[in-house]
Amino acid sequence: MPEFLCKLVTEDGNVIETTIIADSKFEVYEITEKRNELLLSVEEHKESFNFNGFMNRFRKVKAQELENFTAQLAIMLRAGIPLLGSLESLVDQAETDYMKEVTEGVIEKVNSGMALSEALGSYPNVFGTLYVNMIAAGETAGVLDSILDRLTGFIRHDLEVSKNIKAAMRYPMIVFTALFLAFTGAVIFIIPKFATMFIAQGIELPLPTKVMMGVSDLVINYWWMAILGIVVLISSLIHYIRTPKGAYMFDLFKLKVPIFKDIILKSTVARFAHMLETLSKGGIQIIKALETTELTVGNLVIAKVISDAREKVAEGISLGDALSKSKYFPKMTVKMIAVGEQSGALDEMLANVALQYDNAVDEKIKALSASIEPIMTVMMGVMLLFIALGIFMPMWNMYAAF
Repeated sequence: MPEFLCKLVTEDGNVIETTIIADSKFEVYEITEKRNELLLSVEEHKESFNFNGFMNRFRKVKAQELENFTAQLAIMLRAGIPLLGSLESLVDQAETDYMKEVTEGVIEKVNSGMALSEALGSYPNVFGTLYVNMIAAGETAGVLDSILDRLTGFIRHDLEVSKNIKAAMRYPMIVFTALFLAFTGAVIFIIPKFATMFIAQGIELPLPTKVMMGVSDLVINYWWMAILGIVVLISSLIHYIRTPKGAYMFDLFKLKVPIFKDIILKSTVARFAHMLETLSKGGIQIIKALETTELTVGNLVIAKVISDAREKVAEGISLGDALSKSKYFPKMTVKMIAVGEQSGALDEMLANVALQYDNAVDEKIKALSASIEPIMTVMMGVMLLFIALGIFMPMWNMYAAF
């Protein structure tokens, strides 16, 4: 996001110069108005090319280090230490030089008058959109320490999920690699030699052999075109996913992918319940809480469902009834929310929903390996059969001709 150099009058009457990160000048006016500040001048800050800054875009912080940063900040804020003091303490506790640089940069921006969420948003490769939106929600609701606790839990859970998925995918990846190498070896070293002999004998080649010969010709003679095509395809997909429509379609696709769709949906619903419970406990009115949850749920399709539900709630419909029309929120979840509303125990019911789906996600991941292995075994059998038919069917035809 671009940065804007601003000269403004603060709520206390002081004239200061600061930097505000926003999508446009119009958004800068909105930000300063919310802070009760008078904007005197604004211009986009355009920096000259900085190699180190450019390279920093590709530097990452490990999830474990981000979890430690979040948990420590939550502890310090809960202990009553001011935000700047907490951040300064975290500089010395940074595990890597890059995280130390990031923390120092955040301190500098907060010192200049930026909100913590804006300062963190300056480092999108470290603090993702979900993280920044959740921090902004915590600042708005005055429950920053609770939000940081939630973030710590989310990051820890995501780490565990990632670890379990990697363990479940280890065998399939080994099988896929072996199949890829076997197929590549066949089309590069075996098929060309056999093809020459088969063509010389005037034998009618079967479909599997023709396919493998076509792939062999592509790999040997036009490999650079294949690589270029793959690069262009991947680049185009990434560009499309970064557009609003593309991001929505990608999130929709994730909710339809076999095996993984249940894990993604259940983890998203759990995050919805966690966030709504936290904001509701913080005394945030339900409409505002739903509006904030839209930004932090992590899936645009579910966010649209929440947005539609929020509009219905604003019209006087209960949250349970508003969510009942969606195919993404299970009926049992909707009933639990409805019961929570009727009994005045919505926070408690949301906590139960979140716990239920957290456990369901863990069980699904544990069963992931058992689900994938049979599929990979069938794929391996089909691929090996295809290679065998491509090589041996012409040989059988040649022997039959004699």
